[in-house]
Amino acid sequence: THFNVPSSIVGDGVLKARFLAVNTPESTGKIEEWGKKASEFTKEKLSSASSIVIESDNGTWNLDSTGSRYLVWVWYRESESEDYRCLNLELLEEGLALPSSSANNRYGSWCQNAIQKAKDERLHVWSNEKDPDFFYGDVLEVTLKELRFNLAEYDGKKVAFEGVVTRNWNNSVYVEAYDEETE
Repeated sequence: THFNVPSSIVGDGVLKARFLAVNTPESTGKIEEWGKKASEFTKEKLSSASSIVIESDNGTWNLDSTGSRYLVWVWYRESESEDYRCLNLELLEEGLALPSSSANNRYGSWCQNAIQKAKDERLHVWSNEKDPDFFYGDVLEVTLKELRFNLAEYDGKKVAFEGVVTRNWNNSVYVEAYDEETE
C-alpha cells in the first residue's frame, strides 16, 4: 500500500508500505487463492476510513527485505467517534493472510489470538473451501484482439496470447499483434 505522508518522513511524500505480521495472497500480476478477497477487504477498509495512522514496530521506519517498502502497522477508523482498528490484525483474524513473523513484534500475542480465531473458524486461507473468485481452470488461449474487446470475460482468468512486446516501461508491458482483418 502506498500512503501519502509529509516529505519529512519520506522525501517524495509517498511511503510504500508492507504490513507487519501478515503475508496476504497475491492479487496483482500473479493471482493466488483468496488474493482478490484480501485486496478488496483492504481497499474497502482504507477507502472508507475517516483517519489512517501508520506505525512502525519499534519507533524506527524499518525497510523490508527488498529495501523499498517500510514495515508498518496500519490503524484506521471509520468515523471520528469510533476507536482505531488494526488492519494487520483484521487480515489475520479474517483468514485473509498467513502469519509472517507474527509472534515476534509488539502485537505478537494479539496476532497469535487473531490467527487462532481464523483457524478455529476455518476462514478463507484456513478453510478447505475453494475461493469463488479464483480461476482454477487451465490457461485459455486467446488472441490479443479477443482479450482487448472482451476484457471482462477474462477478468481473473489465466490467458495466453502471442504478440510482440513493443515497450517495457513503468512496470507495464505493451504488446502488439498483427490482425489480418484490419491489417
